[in-house]
Amino acid sequence: MNTIFNHNNDKKVLLVNFLSLSVLQVVYTVLPLIILPYLVRVLGIENYGLIATSLAIIMLFNIVVSFGFELSATKDVSVSKTNNNKLSEIFSTVMFIKVTFLIISFIVLVFLTEYVSVMNENSTLFFLTFGVVIGHAIFPSWLFQGMEKIKYITYINLITATCSTGLIFLLVQDEKDILYVPLLNSIGGILGALYSLRLANKIFNIKYIPPKRKNIFLYLKSSYAFFLSRAANNGSRYYAVTLIGLYFGNSLAGYYSLAEKSFYAFVSLGGLISQAIYPYMCRTKNVIFLKKILIIATLISIILVVPVMYYNEYIFYFLFDEESEVLSSVFEILFFGSIFSIIGSLIGYPLLSAFNYDKHANNSLLYSSVLYIFLITVSAYFFNSIYLISASMVIFKFSVLILRVLYIQKEGIQFFNFKI
Repeated sequence: MNTIFNHNNDKKVLLVNFLSLSVLQVVYTVLPLIILPYLVRVLGIENYGLIATSLAIIMLFNIVVSFGFELSATKDVSVSKTNNNKLSEIFSTVMFIKVTFLIISFIVLVFLTEYVSVMNENSTLFFLTFGVVIGHAIFPSWLFQGMEKIKYITYINLITATCSTGLIFLLVQDEKDILYVPLLNSIGGILGALYSLRLANKIFNIKYIPPKRKNIFLYLKSSYAFFLSRAANNGSRYYAVTLIGLYFGNSLAGYYSLAEKSFYAFVSLGGLISQAIYPYMCRTKNVIFLKKILIIATLISIILVVPVMYYNEYIFYFLFDEESEVLSSVFEILFFGSIFSIIGSLIGYPLLSAFNYDKHANNSLLYSSVLYIFLITVSAYFFNSIYLISASMVIFKFSVLILRVLYIQKEGIQFFNFKI
């Protein structure tokens, strides 16, 4: 009887988490896509490209501040959710590390805006954009996710992002209003994060206790591999946009960013499902369940990707009033790798990590990202081709997929067979 009850409860929790993450994904991807056409039309593609370049550079700091805790701390919380003292220890130590890295990152930003000419010319834009990092640093989303209370993350982000988006529509009227974009996004993120801290204390009775030195090093060590994988994966993504902005100019950075954001909005299906089932897979290691999810997600992706690729020129003209062969070609190249990305994400952390093969999941990203960074650097400096940079993304996603398949087979995980 208890087994049936627990099974039904697991299904209910998974459904609530998936629905919450679905709404959250709308917040993270759809709302920015809604505001994109307006920003491109009002600010122009060059100014939009400048915003995209500044955000890409600032998000490199966010990777350092996060330090992979969105995965490692989520896992720690999920296995200690009934131990309040342990939860307080995890929370206090992780927040101390993140705030320390936040301060260091800000000092580095001040130095860069002083000595790097491109950043110096737009220093106000960079400092306002840095507010996004502050919001991410103090928002304990990993705590809510590990406790499988993702709905609270959704509520907070939905409200703050909707307000920020509405204010951008209201206040950004022409090119001179460019600074309102990072300002409003940063304010929304910081206010949401502050409220989340209060909510976490109220719901989970989390107490801040001064972290012990040994715990600081312990948590840094346990999260280091996750940090490397995130630095390699997301860092290479931001590096590509930064490289295009600095080397090809803001206009091409704008075009590439439009195509890339559309690509990541589409492949977020894999990340969405992965986040929803990650705590569940860590607890149950239900391979059959994951296999069914993978088949369904892949079929849906294939059905959606074909018409999107075929009609992309009409879509971009309708949304952004932009007719660009470069934009269309970059979009088609990127979307060719979308299925690889979705499958790769689903067999990574929900599968390999659930069986305690975090190292394999991380290394697949690390090795592939090193290849990706090499390819995009060569494509820019030796071939001067934005198309080769785009093709490098496809190679990157395919490489991650292949490596993870090989790791799964190497460790004898019975996943790639037809019995479901």
